[in-house]
Amino acid sequence: MVEMSALILAAGRGVRMGSAGRLMPKGLLKIGDEPLVVRSVKLLRQRGIKDIRIVTGHLCDQYEALFGGQDDVELIHNPVYETTGSLLSLMTGLQRLDGPVVLLESDIVYEARALAPVTFDRTRIILSGQTSASDEVYIWVRNGEKGTAVFNTMSKDIHAHAGDHFGELVGITCFSKIQVENLKNAAEVVLARDPKSDYESSIIELAKKTDIEAILIKDLAWTEIDDEKMYARAVSRIWPLIQKSENFIPDNLFGT
Repeated sequence: MVEMSALILAAGRGVRMGSAGRLMPKGLLKIGDEPLVVRSVKLLRQRGIKDIRIVTGHLCDQYEALFGGQDDVELIHNPVYETTGSLLSLMTGLQRLDGPVVLLESDIVYEARALAPVTFDRTRIILSGQTSASDEVYIWVRNGEKGTAVFNTMSKDIHAHAGDHFGELVGITCFSKIQVENLKNAAEVVLARDPKSDYESSIIELAKKTDIEAILIKDLAWTEIDDEKMYARAVSRIWPLIQKSENFIPDNLFGT
């Protein structure tokens, strides 16, 4: 079986977290006594992924203290994180990587089943149903070559495009080997237009020439954490739902 890598984008400054963001990267905020990125790494390992890369920036020493010495975790620093967007962090993490990859945001907490559709030979973006979490990113789809729903575009403006949106961006996307190379090319195009672009722009660019399967898990419990209000919601509302769901995870969730 082809081995898959994981890439976690964790360089952001977390300015909307206020004082908490100045003291700690968002990816190291704790939910249930466990930092967000630690939980993601654990779930990726359970999924059988043995090569995990974390792109650091803001307060990178805290990631080094936590993950230094772990053979399956590589920390890659983006030295210009303060003046660039997450797309440059993506390109930093993709250096010397030519195999399939699953891309994750660092500031999300989610049920383990969000990773179930991730596979080395498919390019897929994971969507949820309505969250009403604030700061949602809405996704619109089109019909792909096989008649399935594929990613078309996304926006934080729910009225940005005609027709109903299909779901909301979770922050988990997997790319087959060939599409990793196409993603790099798409990213170069976007960076030439705007060096401060975020990684989502490269997915929009890639979708102009590639079918990216849109996998909707309508009842997925998850949230992004951008500010203190979202953090409080994650702790009080979302984490209990995740715990309740994962008490009933079947042993063969990820297949055999």
